[in-house]
Amino acid sequence: MRRRAVLAATFALLAGPAFAQSATDPVETVRAFYATDDINAVRFYARSLRALYERDRREAKGEVGRLGFAFHVNGQDTEPDFARSLTLTRLPGEGDRAEVRATFRNGGPQELRYVLLRGDGAWKIANVRSLKGETWDLVALLSAPLR
Repeated sequence: MRRRAVLAATFALLAGPAFAQSATDPVETVRAFYATDDINAVRFYARSLRALYERDRREAKGEVGRLGFAFHVNGQDTEPDFARSLTLTRLPGEGDRAEVRATFRNGGPQELRYVLLRGDGAWKIANVRSLKGETWDLVALLSAPLR
């Protein structure tokens, strides 16, 4: 529990005052999502991702659902100083769709791609993909049948 509090405090420092979705900067939205250190922070999710995530929780009935890991850190736990290795970069995009690359060390080098959509006055996470190590697509995972 203490480790989680320290990690949350570290992310809060990284997030600065942007502890909510940004209407203008998708990187700040992803930074604020990391600052919560909680994949249950569905306020950051686009409607379609939120619907898939909530369906998974409902169908799992309190058990482990389709997600057996914390996708934002690509694992169960985090290495010490994980937050210090986190780098967020906006990739070229246009209009109401943006991509943010998150690189960090957690059990080895990691790279996640966040796809964000602008809607309801803010950038929202629509999908996340892992591109290093074990690759996965969050929407595909949450769309699969529950085992």
